[in-house]
Amino acid sequence: MNRIFKIRCSAISKIMGKLKPDGELPQTAKTFLNEWYANDNEQIYSKYMEKGINVENDLIDFMADVLGFGLAEKNRIRLEDEFFTGECDVDLPSCVIDVKASWNRKTLQCQVLDGLDKDYEAQLKGYCHLYKKDKAILFFGLMNTPETNYSEEIVYEDMPVNERWIAYSIDSDTEFIEQVKQRVLLCRAYLEKHDILIKSTLGRLN
Repeated sequence: MNRIFKIRCSAISKIMGKLKPDGELPQTAKTFLNEWYANDNEQIYSKYMEKGINVENDLIDFMADVLGFGLAEKNRIRLEDEFFTGECDVDLPSCVIDVKASWNRKTLQCQVLDGLDKDYEAQLKGYCHLYKKDKAILFFGLMNTPETNYSEEIVYEDMPVNERWIAYSIDSDTEFIEQVKQRVLLCRAYLEKHDILIKSTLGRLN
């Protein structure tokens, strides 16, 4: 196999499910690894992603203002090491930050009710590791929805500022990072066997 598997911080949770009694990876992890091996890079697009892309810079400015950071810019530097790869949204001296654009009032308020999502928590711990920070912030903000194929323009900036955002502080976690490293090694062992199976079966009369 030509590629060495490294886990994207945004996909850490996909490989971290409970191992089977025999030590095998959970099926969710195997499915993710099979897709990684196929390397089809299928793009999944939605109205939520479109809004997130369109308002990202404004959302970063909004985040920096309400959290008292002054100015912040979109991070363009992707980092990787032996096990991880990732690109946080904002890299500040004191922390790394990921920003999420809420679709509407309901989705932002549901975030309040649901609390910190474990998948995002794992992602931000990965960023702490890569960017060598002790803390990360996950920020959800409600920005105006631009006019798109999905929706007419919807204005939220006339709402009170404190009703338009929620943020979570996440500490670095070296113990968790070590657990992920061990899981990446298991994933590589699985992929080696998968590679042999695929190459020994495709293009043959079986």
